[in-house]
Amino acid sequence: MARPPLPIGTFGSIKATEVRPGVHRARTRFRDLDGVTREITGTGRSASAAERELKVKIADRSAPTGDLIGPDMRINQVALLWLTLYRAEQRSEATTANEYERIVDNVINPAIGNIRLREATAGRLERLIKAQDSHSRRKKTKTVLKMMFDAAVIDDALPANPVTSTSRLRGQKKEVQALSVEDLNAVRSAVNTWMTKKRPGPRPNRDMPDIVDLLLATGCRIGEILALRWSDIDFAVTPPTVAVTGTIKTETGQGTYRKPKPKTDASQRKIALPPFAVDVLMRRRIEQPSNHYNAVFATRNGTWHQVGNIERRWRTIRADTGFEWVTPHTFRKTVATLIDRLVDSDTAARVLGHTSDAITKEFYIEKNRSTPDVTQILQTFAGARPPARND
Repeated sequence: MARPPLPIGTFGSIKATEVRPGVHRARTRFRDLDGVTREITGTGRSASAAERELKVKIADRSAPTGDLIGPDMRINQVALLWLTLYRAEQRSEATTANEYERIVDNVINPAIGNIRLREATAGRLERLIKAQDSHSRRKKTKTVLKMMFDAAVIDDALPANPVTSTSRLRGQKKEVQALSVEDLNAVRSAVNTWMTKKRPGPRPNRDMPDIVDLLLATGCRIGEILALRWSDIDFAVTPPTVAVTGTIKTETGQGTYRKPKPKTDASQRKIALPPFAVDVLMRRRIEQPSNHYNAVFATRNGTWHQVGNIERRWRTIRADTGFEWVTPHTFRKTVATLIDRLVDSDTAARVLGHTSDAITKEFYIEKNRSTPDVTQILQTFAGARPPARND
């Protein structure tokens, strides 16, 4: 019969041995906050001294009774506890939690993991955040630190969150850039050139040009397009529609799979399809071999496409074309810009699956630098000119 696991935060029997003259080592098994049982050791000049050192280490690893987080816990312990709780609450998809864990392992713990929670001043955290080599990395580090220390404040381990006293991050805002009709023609030409280029291996199928067409027809995210199933397409209504009900994810240990929910609740939407997109889908329905997932876009093996692989293929297509700035997300911005010009930003936000048009206007709609034609109005000032002098 298997031995029952230790309760989390407890340890087994302590055994002390003399490893060499005058040096004793005490060891025990301790079940950590992440549920993993690990061996902990302590050394000393006597068995009792080794046992005392071991118990100090156990006290450091154990969460205080009552509240989970205490002011004397080390930052790496707080991080481990926070990550465990974060995953247990299922506050976000696994990809986000995995990214946060990478920030903890690669940024936070190496720099401040062994200091006590009460020693984490705003200045020390400020230096850690600013030491990161990109705005994106600084932003992610600050986000993780803030959530960790929020948990400590909630447990009364700290009176206030020191992260809130760090400087505001100011990144260089990028201008939204959309594609013109001329640009789109050039981009499609680049795709066709790539399709017909001689290369070793099997010839490419129609996936890439069809993916580009559907990105332009729907304003969807690339993961949403790759997650489309034939059951999501309704050809019977007028106009035909596509239901956005999922996205593609690739996770360590899980591989590539279809998540049955897009990015947000607002992202679950039904989009009317323009005729050119209907033509693309009808052709694919006839030409494409069936696959286990009923996927509109499947690999040669009948599996889901990875978003990263499609993005990597796109970088190859756009290389040396003058369109190195164009990403799959650029097509989404192009859709938003066109709808805003011809309808309004609220309609663009609904098509893109945003909760409001504030995000759409700031990050997806290219600024209109042209001004209205007011020449007839300004012509009013013509009569105010003094008569010309004849010298």
